[in-house]
Amino acid sequence: MNASPFYLIAVFAAASAAAAPATDGPGACAAGGSDSPMVAAAQPAQAPVGAASAPSRFIHSTPGEEYPPYGELPKELWPFSNVEPYFRYFVTRMPFRGPGRDYPAPTDLKSLPIGLVDAPRGGANWERSVRTREGIVLAIEEANRERRPGDLPFDLIEHEGIAQWGGAANLAAQLADEKVLGYLGTIDGTDAHVALRVTLKTEIVMVNTSDPDQTLTETQIPWLIRVMPDHRQEEGRLVELMVRKLGCTRIAVLRTGDRFARVGAHQFMDFARRLGCPAVQELLFTPGATNIPYQIGAIKESQPDAIFLMGEPADIGRFAKQLRQAGITARFFGTDLMMEDAFLKNAGDAAEGTTFTFYFDPARQDPLWTGFVARYEQRWGHEPDAYAGFAYDGAQIMLHAMQLAGPNRWRIRDEVYDLDYYQGVTGWMRFDGTGSNTAPVRVVRYEHGQRVFEPQAEFVPPAFGGTVAHAP
Repeated sequence: MNASPFYLIAVFAAASAAAAPATDGPGACAAGGSDSPMVAAAQPAQAPVGAASAPSRFIHSTPGEEYPPYGELPKELWPFSNVEPYFRYFVTRMPFRGPGRDYPAPTDLKSLPIGLVDAPRGGANWERSVRTREGIVLAIEEANRERRPGDLPFDLIEHEGIAQWGGAANLAAQLADEKVLGYLGTIDGTDAHVALRVTLKTEIVMVNTSDPDQTLTETQIPWLIRVMPDHRQEEGRLVELMVRKLGCTRIAVLRTGDRFARVGAHQFMDFARRLGCPAVQELLFTPGATNIPYQIGAIKESQPDAIFLMGEPADIGRFAKQLRQAGITARFFGTDLMMEDAFLKNAGDAAEGTTFTFYFDPARQDPLWTGFVARYEQRWGHEPDAYAGFAYDGAQIMLHAMQLAGPNRWRIRDEVYDLDYYQGVTGWMRFDGTGSNTAPVRVVRYEHGQRVFEPQAEFVPPAFGGTVAHAP
């Protein structure tokens, strides 16, 4: 990790050569002291692939447009799908009707501050938070290199997470005192929810880069979007595969007792129940536990044909091995954390045949992704993962909004929150009425110690020739 202090990091870079003005292109940057954007001309051949490039990568909402409800999932997975409700939420984008868009811009700005709330040091998400930070820093450094002479630099104001309930609220309030124009984070669902409540009061938009809690964007607080697909996309895809394609009917759930696994596993069990296969067991383990004989015995007695595993990859890898040693032959399923090396290392041969979901294939040759990988490796000395990629994309959305809106955080909110589609290094995103990315996820299997992605066409929005299979 970078040796810079983790509490407050100012990222400045030398200005690039001046470019002719345009309306919305690469290198676009808000001018300090003015509430109208000043932007630079597009130069695709010279600009880094990521930083606020072609305007077509940002497709904003149409007034009055209706969005498919419930994460664009099939209707059979909706709650109360067999009844016609009196009112459906989330089919339109929540408006913000407060003042602020016409407030004069600050006149004393020396930079354009962006906040970041990290995970607590030493916690389960610390290493993921480090990679998140690296993606964000890279995006800001690139944007600063592209700015024109006289434009203010972007400044990252960063705070390490506090490992206690409510700590994220204090950090969100502190960022408001430090007059950030928007902020990024967090990974932990509890921190994200708590910080969002403060965001409602401080009116500073948050781009969440890595919390999959599906309830986060359903709070009807129009100051947040999430760039990583949530539990609904992953668990919905898994349940349909398990029940509809593979014919699994006796499903056991083994999960850790933290909020992440509780929210995700309960979403999974809701989906399974709606398809007529309620879980035969739901068993918990303590994070870091080494042996779980009671849970393994209960699972064996229930005779499942599928086991859904959720927790830290080192833990579930260790328990997958113990389940096989106990003679349990049920198929293993899980979500994106199984992509991490710790699962395969601890599971060993027990990983064979395990099926899980992930957001995109890191081996794909899309120029946006390969260009990002090359720049990231050059900057940090190692390959990026999904957390770094989504953090970079989230930062690009924030930077682009600031470049268009100028230093007015209400107008920045409008640019961020009204996105329908965005093409990032992680692929095309599509945002629903809550501001959550509902792009389809991929199915992956472990075969002979290798991760094998099932063939699947890349998602492309209708404006680019693709189709969107909205739920009826």
